[in-house]
Amino acid sequence: MNRVDRPSKTFVSLLFLALIGALLSPSTKVVLAQSVFGKTYEEVLDKAKREAELRLWWEVPGERGVGEQFEAAFKKRFGFVPRVHLTPVTNPDSLLRFLTEARVGRIDADLLYAGAADIAGRPDRLALFEDIETPLVKVFSPKFKGLEGVLRNVAAWKRPFSVDVTTLASGIIYNTKKTNANDLPKTYEEFAEGKGFADPKWKGNFAINTIGPASPLTDMGVGGHWDIEKQKKVLQMLLANKPLIKRSSGDVRMAVALGEVAAATGNIGGTEGLRKEGYPIQSTLFEDVMALGSIGLTIPKGAKSPNLALLYLAFILEDGLPIVERVNGEGTFVDPRSQLAKSLKALPKAKVLEWSPEEVLAGQRDKIRKALQPLMP
Repeated sequence: MNRVDRPSKTFVSLLFLALIGALLSPSTKVVLAQSVFGKTYEEVLDKAKREAELRLWWEVPGERGVGEQFEAAFKKRFGFVPRVHLTPVTNPDSLLRFLTEARVGRIDADLLYAGAADIAGRPDRLALFEDIETPLVKVFSPKFKGLEGVLRNVAAWKRPFSVDVTTLASGIIYNTKKTNANDLPKTYEEFAEGKGFADPKWKGNFAINTIGPASPLTDMGVGGHWDIEKQKKVLQMLLANKPLIKRSSGDVRMAVALGEVAAATGNIGGTEGLRKEGYPIQSTLFEDVMALGSIGLTIPKGAKSPNLALLYLAFILEDGLPIVERVNGEGTFVDPRSQLAKSLKALPKAKVLEWSPEEVLAGQRDKIRKALQPLMP
């Protein structure tokens, strides 16, 4: 599978400075992990039952009955149901809230939804999270083959502290009553050539979101794919064609679902969920570039229920991800069982772009956003 996994000497050095465990041998790291987590599957399960309550910060279980399905599947696999205190929150709000509370000594999450690059992009943050790779591999991989497949595809720099559960893949969302797949742009490069949504035939009939964390256009700067001047040129052409401007990919998707416009660029996640609710909406990926962002689940140091958090994380990776895809239509590229992973395999020439911790730490992502934002109306 085509995936981004670009560790560098710079990031390794930062990781060494930020996380003591990275300086230790594998056997020593296991000892550290065992001081928080159980040594065996049976011990983790026993401790998780005694911890009983899980404070989960993640919006997905609150959507479309996903939480109820999680509860049934968890009970079927483990024989008990934990009390889950759900805080429905999205990234980056989840991470920002956690960091604010951690500064005053409050750890109110056992399992936290947070972007790996946003954590790794600030080395001082790494020390706030447990090493979850070691116990997941040692305790659960032999039993959970779905989890094992996911871990194989998660970039090495993420695995110690965050495992992907969501992929924010940029593509095109379209209203099937207003247009069809054959009439849509096939590549990002078409936009730079004055085609795609820059073509006059699309004037006023497409949507883009504001130039912020979720905008696919800003992701064209990843790895130097498009320089800032080229991005400015494309954005100016799109704006000249009078798009409907929304504040997020979620708002863009709803605008398309309601028929305000025929199509839009944006994060395709959630499209399938809207389609299942009866909206005439569908999505497609670009053939030349796959701009994506990944958000994972992580366990903070100081969590009140670390073993239950670890058990629940293993459960999500094994049983939960297929439930989320079935109910919400949202998959992740790192899960080889997902439709999203299969879609990527069907586009072997697509270049995968994802922000690395080095780029985040260097401020490249923020620099591009600041350069494009003044162009917005």
